Amino acid sequence: MAQILANLIVARNGMTSLRGSSRPLSTPEDREKFHSLRKGASAIAIGGSTFRSEPYANLQIPLFVATRQLSTEVGADQSEVRSQSRVRFYDLSPLELLRVASREVEGAILIEGGVNFLRGLIPAQVIDKIYISRVDQDGDDYLFDQDALRSNYRLVSTEKINNTNFEIWEPRRE
Repeated sequence: MAQILANLIVARNGMTSLRGSSRPLSTPEDREKFHSLRKGASAIAIGGSTFRSEPYANLQIPLFVATRQLSTEVGADQSEVRSQSRVRFYDLSPLELLRVASREVEGAILIEGGVNFLRGLIPAQVIDKIYISRVDQDGDDYLFDQDALRSNYRLVSTEKINNTNFEIWEPRRE
């Protein structure tokens, strides 16, 4: 069975995006950790909103996208991405999408979806490790549910590099 990992950047005010994307919140240290995690992944799982707002054109591994907008998903900048055979769109919940991806992929599936994608996955404790980069600036949208994280996961590691705090969370198995 595939290992399920998630990566998320969280601003000091709990928001996960700025001007519609997580990229403006990212620090050089966060980008380095992000690329290291992605390098070890066998596939990526995201939602439609993340697909529309983040760059996926050069991805070399399968991309699983949970979306209700199968026929209208592509913007002008994403048409090349959609035509690539490794991009797979499903009208499924994130949990159902991970089940499909786990059957098709060996190795690690990295969730790069945002808070809406993670909303049902955190209480279900299906993510083996959640990697959170906490940055010292404010975001303006998509509030992360810290209470759900603390109720269902435990902090197992923390490291500060410059102004970025890196956390690793694992499910509470009591």
